[in-house]
Amino acid sequence: MSKMYRGNLARTGEYNIRGISEFKKVLWKFTTGNKISSTPVLINGCLYFGGQDGFVYSLNASNGSVMWRYDTKDGIFSSPVYENDVIYIGSCDGNLYALNAKNGAIIWKYQTDENAECNHIHSCPTVDNGIVYFGSSDSFMYALNAESGKLIWKYKTGSYVHSAPAIKGDKIYFGSGDHKFYALNKINGDLIWIFETGDRIFSTPALAYNIVYIGSCDKNLYALSEKDGSVKWKYKTSGEVSTAAVSKNTVYFGSHDFNVYALDALDGNLKWQYKTNGEIYGAPSVAGDIYVGSFDYNIYALDVANGSCKWKFETGFYIISTPVHNNGVLYITSRDNSIYALV
Repeated sequence: MSKMYRGNLARTGEYNIRGISEFKKVLWKFTTGNKISSTPVLINGCLYFGGQDGFVYSLNASNGSVMWRYDTKDGIFSSPVYENDVIYIGSCDGNLYALNAKNGAIIWKYQTDENAECNHIHSCPTVDNGIVYFGSSDSFMYALNAESGKLIWKYKTGSYVHSAPAIKGDKIYFGSGDHKFYALNKINGDLIWIFETGDRIFSTPALAYNIVYIGSCDKNLYALSEKDGSVKWKYKTSGEVSTAAVSKNTVYFGSHDFNVYALDALDGNLKWQYKTNGEIYGAPSVAGDIYVGSFDYNIYALDVANGSCKWKFETGFYIISTPVHNNGVLYITSRDNSIYALV
């Protein structure tokens, strides 16, 4: 089961189950009306995700049949979070939606800044202690009461916030298109520290070993102190760096230079790298092996120890979402308008 993007509040992308070690067949495939960038969450036998056709979908994870769908009237890039029978997800119409997970009925919606040049919500929300946190293209990070949708606080950055927030203790961490990475007090939104990179930050942070791992469009993966944002180490690639996964003292991430990298999580030394045939926008998931999608249309399963390719499966277009795993099935969405269940 996975009830939020990247699997947990720390956004590590690590799952305590084994993914499929070899690909046998497509169990089922479901096609929507437009591209899919959203990563599904899987809970109680249901898959929840959004499509660029504007719909939030609930599918039966066993056979791909539609349980319900809800029309937001605009494209969805955000991935949902599930909490207490509620699905929270953002839309390009500028609203964060709270939907009944059982039937898709709307509970509430919250409109971000209508006067902003753009208020699309690409950020994937998270819920912690009754508060839902998410970023918006209107430049704010928001904290809402998860039950009522009422605003608790909002924090303004210098540009769009596509980064999904990660949480540990009393801090919330995220990046912005203003090149900066932020640590705030999650209760009141007060600034704790800022770290500035050399370019925009689209990626989502991963928290482990008292370190924040964050990729930037300046082509670096940064390892920052959770406490004060000081640089532990950084690793330079040849392309924009996507969201990292962290597991067993290793950090895994993709770059727009077509490579998947595995680094020592504490000192940043390279363990291995594997080159695909396309840019890597999506984040890897760790489920025994490493699973990651590429702009070459393929989902790859890489050996966790040495990066060798165990298998790959070609979809019909780019993959920018993250693979999700459960009971010997891998679920992946593609910008070919489809979600696949692989065994």
